[in-house]
Amino acid sequence: MRLPKDRKNDYSRDALKNRINKLSGMNGHHLKYLGSSTIDPSLAKGNIENIIGFSQVPVGIIGPLKINGSHAKGDFFVPLSTTEGALVASYNRGARAITLSGGANVLIYRDRIQRAPLFVMDDVLKAAEFIEWFDRNFETIRKVAGTTTNYGKLESYNSFIQGKIVYIRLNFYTGDAMGMNMVTKATHEICRYIKNNFPIESYLIESNLAVDKKPASINTVLGRGKSVTAEVIFREEVIARILRTTAREIDHAYKQQVTGSQLAGMAGSNGHIANGLAAIFLACGQDLANISESGVGIIYTEVTGNDLYISVNLPSLIIGTVGGGVSLPTQRECLEILGCYGEGKAKKFAEIVACTVLAGEVSLAASIVAGDFVTAHEKYGRNRPVPQ
Repeated sequence: MRLPKDRKNDYSRDALKNRINKLSGMNGHHLKYLGSSTIDPSLAKGNIENIIGFSQVPVGIIGPLKINGSHAKGDFFVPLSTTEGALVASYNRGARAITLSGGANVLIYRDRIQRAPLFVMDDVLKAAEFIEWFDRNFETIRKVAGTTTNYGKLESYNSFIQGKIVYIRLNFYTGDAMGMNMVTKATHEICRYIKNNFPIESYLIESNLAVDKKPASINTVLGRGKSVTAEVIFREEVIARILRTTAREIDHAYKQQVTGSQLAGMAGSNGHIANGLAAIFLACGQDLANISESGVGIIYTEVTGNDLYISVNLPSLIIGTVGGGVSLPTQRECLEILGCYGEGKAKKFAEIVACTVLAGEVSLAASIVAGDFVTAHEKYGRNRPVPQ
């Protein structure tokens, strides 16, 4: 049994309704809400196939969050989409603590996205020869990549040899787009050029060394997407009044948790960076699968007198403000709340994301050491099934 398709316009309201009705008849449940969105399903063309409706997840807001960045300056109200009670309240508390402490300083220190093709040679000697040839011809290869895009630029590469196989990790700058489609097309042309100009046995356009949508040490060390770091000095009075603890208690707890992270073999060291990333990614139309590498972050704490210095490092933050899902109506509106929709806004958005997750980290840490972690979830995170 197959679901209905409309070969003329499979994104019409009628096509959507036909699929909903078919599914309702198959499972015996009236699917009332999936197809009831006011959003025109034709707007989702290019984002999804076999559309049956829109998943309507609640969106909350936190702020003001004061940011002292190169691209994000001032107070921001950040939309977070989640079904986890207490998350928005916790991040809002962290944002308040940051703002009252003078704001977060933030820096993007690297910006590049990767594709990593592999090339099979006759033997290891030919592999070494290929690396030398690639280096000599890199400027030509860069121009080949540039024929496929007006925005993407091949900037550099890293090479790895496994016997007769050569892995080339290509580093691209993609402007305000997340850029994977862009760099895939460019890499395809690079592979074709190499095949026509160097004697290889075969190639694969992706070797898994780019490590897209997976956590990996190479992304933590060399970076992927935007590499961002943010810092805040939380004042003693703010820690006491807003976070209800002390600098030393938070610092002590973090250092103990670092050991726990090491014992667990955890990638990175943080409390729940993926929590905030998932909420802001969902609200703002980012690719949710990229949370897997974007969430590998590292927290550092240090007591300075009675104040607390905290920094976060996100070495592989994968975001964009053009392309993908950012132009869908509610996602666009969430980015517009931040002033981050469209061209020239990706770095601003990256800085806001880093400061947002820092707000969540300090609030969670304070909640754990102050003993209100359970009570907060009891207050905000409990619900009951709603009768249909």
